[in-house]
Amino acid sequence: MLNSLRTIRHKTLRDLWGNLGRTALVALSIAIGVVAVGMIVATQDILTMDIRTRYAAINPAQIEILVPAGVTQDDIDGLQKIPGVVDTQGRAVFNGRYLNVGSTEWKTIEFIVLPEPDVQTINIVTPASGAWYAERGQVVVERASLGVLNAQIGDTIIVDAMGREKSLQIVGTAHQQDDVMASIKGNPIVFIDSNTLVQLQGHDRINTIYLTVNDPAQKSAIANAARDRLERSNYTVSRVTLRDPSKHPAQDVLTVLFLVMGILGVLALVLSSFLVTDTISALIAQQIKQIGVMKAIGADTWLVARAYGSAVLVYGFLGTLLATPIAERAGYQLAKFLAQQINVDLLPYRPSHLAQIVMVAVGLLVPVIAAAKPLWEGARITVRQAIADYGLGGGSGNNALSQWLGKIRNLPRTWALALRNAVRVPDRLALTLITLSLGGAIFIAVLSVDASFANTIDNLIEGQYGMDALIAFKRQQRVSWVVPLVESNPNVAHAEAWYFEQATMKTESGRQVQVLVQAGPNDTEFYQPRLQSGRWLLPTDENAIVINRKWADEEGIQLGDTVQLDLGENYRTTDWVVVGINQDLVQKQTGVFVSFDALDRALKRTDKTITLQVQYKSHDAASQKRDTSDLVAMLKANGIDVFSTQILGDIKNQVTSLYHILVVFLLVMSLLTALVGGIGLMGMMSINVLERSKEIGVMRAIGASNSDIVKIFWGESMVVSLLSFMLAIIVSVPLSRGMARAVGMAFIQSPLDFAYAYIGIGYWLVIVIVVGTLASIAPALNAANLSVRQSLSYE
Repeated sequence: MLNSLRTIRHKTLRDLWGNLGRTALVALSIAIGVVAVGMIVATQDILTMDIRTRYAAINPAQIEILVPAGVTQDDIDGLQKIPGVVDTQGRAVFNGRYLNVGSTEWKTIEFIVLPEPDVQTINIVTPASGAWYAERGQVVVERASLGVLNAQIGDTIIVDAMGREKSLQIVGTAHQQDDVMASIKGNPIVFIDSNTLVQLQGHDRINTIYLTVNDPAQKSAIANAARDRLERSNYTVSRVTLRDPSKHPAQDVLTVLFLVMGILGVLALVLSSFLVTDTISALIAQQIKQIGVMKAIGADTWLVARAYGSAVLVYGFLGTLLATPIAERAGYQLAKFLAQQINVDLLPYRPSHLAQIVMVAVGLLVPVIAAAKPLWEGARITVRQAIADYGLGGGSGNNALSQWLGKIRNLPRTWALALRNAVRVPDRLALTLITLSLGGAIFIAVLSVDASFANTIDNLIEGQYGMDALIAFKRQQRVSWVVPLVESNPNVAHAEAWYFEQATMKTESGRQVQVLVQAGPNDTEFYQPRLQSGRWLLPTDENAIVINRKWADEEGIQLGDTVQLDLGENYRTTDWVVVGINQDLVQKQTGVFVSFDALDRALKRTDKTITLQVQYKSHDAASQKRDTSDLVAMLKANGIDVFSTQILGDIKNQVTSLYHILVVFLLVMSLLTALVGGIGLMGMMSINVLERSKEIGVMRAIGASNSDIVKIFWGESMVVSLLSFMLAIIVSVPLSRGMARAVGMAFIQSPLDFAYAYIGIGYWLVIVIVVGTLASIAPALNAANLSVRQSLSYE
């Protein structure tokens, strides 16, 4: 009988050390999967922890109150007396417009007046570079807005609010975390002092109040008490927002990102397990005769299984050892990249303990599970089977598929051999094809998600908003005069008067949300709704409103419900009946629609507008910008001052910035799947070379040259690669649809408008040919370097 422990130890070491190339291949196969999973877990763990830490450090507000007319510091201090209030602080926040030096295009900008740096206590803004606090005639730019402004520290911008144009010098940048960054919000954010506020607005009153409380459960009651106190002081409160201090403003984007990361992590793990199964199957197949010898001298099934199981554990240990530092560093760098996209600074590098635990579990358990079937089948083989068998899976090549391929005539000899050899071990071929084709399907599916996003945005923006530019005036203009005037411009095809204004919508449950009220002509040629239920507005409607699907999902608003719109302190609150639920991605899905005539009645105005939508005769981005500049000049010549302009391309960029992070991450992960598939193919080719050493010797003996041997194995790799390419195309169709639906539901609460990325097929064909070639180089060269004596003496 064999000494069990000594035999297992000796057998394991001999297998590991005796074939370092195979050991490295198996360890690398395991490491690829562990890196993919570990990197994703580390990214999510570090990103979640650091964002929570950084956000908590600014002491985020739990209640935000907007008072359009503004309050004094004494009024804010008075709110401190409300039971449960921990702290209060105010800011002046208002919109204006800006003009870069040398530019003629006015754009919207957001001004914020902060308390002195040493007295900030809520939603703390921190310095980033240059001067920290702006003085009179200066401005500090939120750091993510510097690129939007297309300016640098030291530059001067012209700003305008309430008709007061001023030149302000950029003296520094600051970091704000309590709001979404400029690229997502759509306009830059800058900080000024109270003196500049007086210059621009004519007063120094504070219109935004922040509160923190000691009991989050009492947030709503405290907010109502604060509102009541302000209203008793004759202030009109237009909005009260309750905030979760543990939820970062970009949390919705991160939630979708983490969902996709989890899905791709599981897929990477599945691919890795296929690699391990394939490699261990080949290893067992190669050592069938050794198993027969072990069985002949007394080894039982359990001893053989333990011997190879020990090797699998060592492979797993080596793979995990290799993967852990790579995954840790890659995870941190990926987290850092993603954090930069949402304007967050990570804490200094440190390992993720959660990722380490997951990697050890995955690296040791998954290989054992993946190898269980081939390992147990190999361990159960009898002595007679071992002596008679060529290897697991019918390695002799005498299977039905190989025989059928052998009937194909008129193929060059090299390709005929490559074709038959590729299918001689069906089990191994199947595992390799699954690994490589699934990698290709994921790659094409990722590009299809990107294409579906672009298609959805085109349909939801270009399909819904038929205009090319949005023109906002400084003062209200008569519709009956300004529309014909604009349409007289030779570049303009059509113009419509529209109303856009922020308002507070109150639901039947008492909840208040900030919405963008939009109103246009009853016969609009521009806006095409995407109704989810109900109907669109009719000319006969008195008080009908169409809300965004976002509000139906989040606030439970249904058709027939009555909502109230607070359009500002100068207008009374009005009731509106919900007649339709629409889907619209603009302005973070906050838009609601009413008819222009009904809004005129609510605002007690006639034939007035402050905004026009314009459609030009040319619709490309360059023409939109050029024609808008010409139109602004024409309006100015007719005595109409334009406050700001926005072309449709800018609106698209604002929306696309929301999913840019996701697409970049998907592309990175798809390339990782291509690498996993390439490793699997290399493993298959390496094992094939080892198994067919005697055949190589025979071919050598009858005159085969090095190039002949290399061509056969390269051709074999190409056959497998092209078979996987065809399977990838088939699998990618349902996978693409499934991913597009899942991402759409998570991101915009609706399936994306699916668009299959046909270009992905071409990309993957190139990748799979390159991968197949690279995967065959080392095995083919090894085969070509085998001498006749080495080949015929191989066991």
